[in-house]
Amino acid sequence: MKNKKNIFYDNQWKRDLEKEASKFSQLFMSNSKWVKLIDKLVENNHIIQKIFFKKIQNENRGELYLADDPSFGFEYWHSGFELNNSLGQPLAFNEIEYLSFPKIIAHNTTQNLQKISEIIQSAGEFYLESDEDELKLICYKK
Repeated sequence: MKNKKNIFYDNQWKRDLEKEASKFSQLFMSNSKWVKLIDKLVENNHIIQKIFFKKIQNENRGELYLADDPSFGFEYWHSGFELNNSLGQPLAFNEIEYLSFPKIIAHNTTQNLQKISEIIQSAGEFYLESDEDELKLICYKK
């Protein structure tokens, strides 16, 4: 049960998030696009081995962990992830500035960025940036 203090902090968090989001001129993601994307990423988790994210509220980056079947395991829901990230706290979709797929994931181990790009694009239209070392899925742009 939520008490007045919990409701106050929940509302404050939403206001702070909206304030940070307003600093960006473009938003490229919606909750429905996120769900479609996650379904595709999970479907291809044997190819996609490492995903980083950056939150809009600060410069910290974290790692996102996707299980084999998160939609049925309730690891994500209609507006965000539960605790399947390296920060160890719930993560709302609208907090994520970008996802980063690094080419090199460990010594002598790489991800195929072209294949990951194709997987992402098969889920819909997304704003992607890439270079030889990284593929980024941009959620907000200044």
